[in-house]
Amino acid sequence: MPTPVRGALAGLPSYEFAAQDVPGVERVIQLGQNELCVPPSPHAIEAAARATGDLNRYPELGHGRLRRAIAGVHGLDTGKVVCGAGSIELMGLLATAYCEPGVEVVVSRFGYKYFQLQCAAAGAALRVAPEPAWRVDVDAVLGAVTARTRLVYVVNPGNPTGTCLEDGGLARLRTCLPEQVMLVVDGAYAEFATGAGYESGFDLVDAGRNVVVLRTFSRAYGLARLRVGWMYAPGDVIDSVGRVRPPNTVIPAGLATAEAAFRGREHLDRVIGASRGSRSPEVEGGERGRATQRAAHRHTRRFGHLRFVAAEFIENISHVLVRIVLQPLYLRGVEIDIHLPLSP
Repeated sequence: MPTPVRGALAGLPSYEFAAQDVPGVERVIQLGQNELCVPPSPHAIEAAARATGDLNRYPELGHGRLRRAIAGVHGLDTGKVVCGAGSIELMGLLATAYCEPGVEVVVSRFGYKYFQLQCAAAGAALRVAPEPAWRVDVDAVLGAVTARTRLVYVVNPGNPTGTCLEDGGLARLRTCLPEQVMLVVDGAYAEFATGAGYESGFDLVDAGRNVVVLRTFSRAYGLARLRVGWMYAPGDVIDSVGRVRPPNTVIPAGLATAEAAFRGREHLDRVIGASRGSRSPEVEGGERGRATQRAAHRHTRRFGHLRFVAAEFIENISHVLVRIVLQPLYLRGVEIDIHLPLSP
């Protein structure tokens, strides 16, 4: 007879990816992973090569050099920076520290599903706020808050919607939330938000507003394989997370390479510029963008979540295999993988 698992795990879906072995296809690009399509900066690659020595030693415990580098680049307080094995580890730690049966977590409809999964696994109930205009709706989020709400989680900029909270929306959300409710802001794609109205949330953390900001080196910096993320948070959150986090999760190569990735803005500027240059006209505006929106709307009548597929992805592809996975329970997303052969 198997040993019983916790009740919160009963019926909980696992966090799965589409199969990587596709018959007849040599190269598989899994869009669900959102990997950067170019290598990281030369500084980062060089640092990674140097960091392969001393494999018998554990990494630096306090991550001091990287934390100071992060604080210097963003103008932050080093004491409020915490590094983790990707922001995904920090999400799990937040869920472990703050979620339990009887607690509710409010998430926006198209937020990152892994965080929702971790909160549910810890016993919390999820309340999902709709995104009627494909962006976080502050009023909808506030309407989902109850007396049991402990965390509110929003992704800003949104993924895969590509939209941001603007015109003080993030600050308004924090102001209208009960003081004891923590606002968690996932800024994994913040480097790509170049508009003047984008709100990082760092100022809210510094103002003592019960806000946590999550960031990662996996996206714009292209260090996905090394698993480095970070969190900007108040001291009480850092203390709570520190009580449940395991040691030595961020490897030395990750620490050194992430620090080196900050050297010079040229590579990052090229990455961001290339992203803007290839962005869907639906995001940038224009007649073709409106046509894409109309075509996508026709598909959403059946599948609901396909509006994010950018038309230009299809134009230069000779073979496309689209796999759609409707996830169960509250994970009502659609996973789309486009598999490309190496030659037409």
